[in-house]
Amino acid sequence: MTETPAKFSGRRMILAAFLMGFCSGPGQSFTFSVFQPFLLEDFGISRGTFAGIYAAGSLLSAMVASIAGRLADRYGVRRTLAVAAVVMAAACAGMSASAGLVSLSASLAVLRALGQGTMTLLGSLLVMQWYARHRGRAMSLAGLGVSASNAVLPVACFAAIGAVGWRHSYLAIGALLAAVLLPVAWFLVRNRPEDLGQRLDGDRDAAPAPPRRRVDRRVFRSARFWILALTLASAPFIVTALVFHQASLFGDRGIAGETAAAMLSVFAVAAAGATFATGPLVDRFGVRRVLRTLLMLQVAALGLAHLLQPGALVWTYTLLLGTVAGSSSVMGGVTWARFYGRDGLGAIQGSAGTVILTAAAIAPLPMGLLRDLTGHHASGLAVSLLLPVTGLVLLFRDIDTMPAE
Repeated sequence: MTETPAKFSGRRMILAAFLMGFCSGPGQSFTFSVFQPFLLEDFGISRGTFAGIYAAGSLLSAMVASIAGRLADRYGVRRTLAVAAVVMAAACAGMSASAGLVSLSASLAVLRALGQGTMTLLGSLLVMQWYARHRGRAMSLAGLGVSASNAVLPVACFAAIGAVGWRHSYLAIGALLAAVLLPVAWFLVRNRPEDLGQRLDGDRDAAPAPPRRRVDRRVFRSARFWILALTLASAPFIVTALVFHQASLFGDRGIAGETAAAMLSVFAVAAAGATFATGPLVDRFGVRRVLRTLLMLQVAALGLAHLLQPGALVWTYTLLLGTVAGSSSVMGGVTWARFYGRDGLGAIQGSAGTVILTAAAIAPLPMGLLRDLTGHHASGLAVSLLLPVTGLVLLFRDIDTMPAE
């Protein structure tokens, strides 16, 4: 028997996805950066060792995304979220109880995998199941959860560490995750509007949904899938590489370290604004136009990175890079639903997430190696430029008429 509430429940799903995005924070870079100095001191490890552990966790996140997507297809977002919440809270407890490098690495990897990849993926999948015409706007509102987490969690964690230490802080984070996400899964989340006798976007006159079908495995060998996956991977790759190397990139151009640190706040504000604005633009102009614009913004950001000088150019560059980051977080959700529909979306978006998160995980390496070889970032910036340019070329093809399988 299905529940039949009087009003369309889509707004509840947006709120649930927002909270999932917020609760992804403990597995995101902005939270780990607060805990890093305390972990290095307590465990006596170098920054290089920690970076290796962190990279391994990021790669695990890429692999788990595909599994999480398939589980969401099979069991629904609601059940998958409940399990992920319990495991993520347990990983926080594991961080708190870590006695050595092995236990620390295992807990960090699980926290990274579920926070960075799974929580944001599940929130996106939920919104895509409930909206079609207003998909972009809904995804923009849900995506602000990560922005809110970025604004709140680092400050809160730093204060908590000062008050009770980093171990008790992780215990508190785990308790918070369970206290928020388990009620969200139980009271808010419903997998599809049809479960409540409703229709996409709340349209009462919409045709009933056709019978659900399984995704054909040939989708993952199609040209369309790989064009979209590689195009969407461009922004996370470039943003991660540039933010990771920001201190040396700015230092090479004579820009003070204080300015580089201050620009992180400017970046966060720009990303939040772009997250809010991108969805309505997608609804109005379509996925392909906005995706092309996003690729052109990436080209412009890399060009400005090459020309950086102290002054207004630093602000322009940072605002542009933040815009790319915020816009890409919305595009990663709406693109797959636009081209493949709702059925089997978890498997498709999860597999694409594996490609995209892997690109982000390895992004700092090419620019760092080329910086070591040449003594400057010019070569790394030039190589990175190949990604958005290739994406622009690929999008000239008529993706709509390509076989989906």
